Amino acid sequence: MFTNKHVVVAMLVAPVLAILAWFAIDYFLAERPHAAKPGGSYKLVAKSNCRYDSGQCDLENGDFGLTLQPTEVTSASVALVMTSRFPLQQATIGFIDDDSQQPPSKMARTTADATAWTATLEIPTDSESALGIAVTSGGATYFAEVPTTFLTQNP
Repeated sequence: MFTNKHVVVAMLVAPVLAILAWFAIDYFLAERPHAAKPGGSYKLVAKSNCRYDSGQCDLENGDFGLTLQPTEVTSASVALVMTSRFPLQQATIGFIDDDSQQPPSKMARTTADATAWTATLEIPTDSESALGIAVTSGGATYFAEVPTTFLTQNP
């Protein structure tokens, strides 16, 4: 079987062609990144530190990013500070659960360049609640729903 030169050449060329086809399909069919357009709505991806009691949660979409940090956590409320890589026009945050009677809160800007925002929220009784975030920057809206595990800080 391996004495036939056509079989040997085919066995050497086939894997190379398969790898080239893989990259060619990705090149021609993959979604191209594009800049956020005013009026558009874009989902933020929660990084892995949001799923652990890290004391910080990073959210990203391309080069746009937010960082959430609890500054004061009590049994009844939590104070959050959000920093952004870009200036924000507005920011809204709130807990999301099935029986929530609490509307989302508008965050207050703490710096003149609108990259740092703060809010104090009442902690819901449901332990399965998530934190919903919506911000506007450059006319585009960015949103995320993240677990609240990062709010617990290790000493």
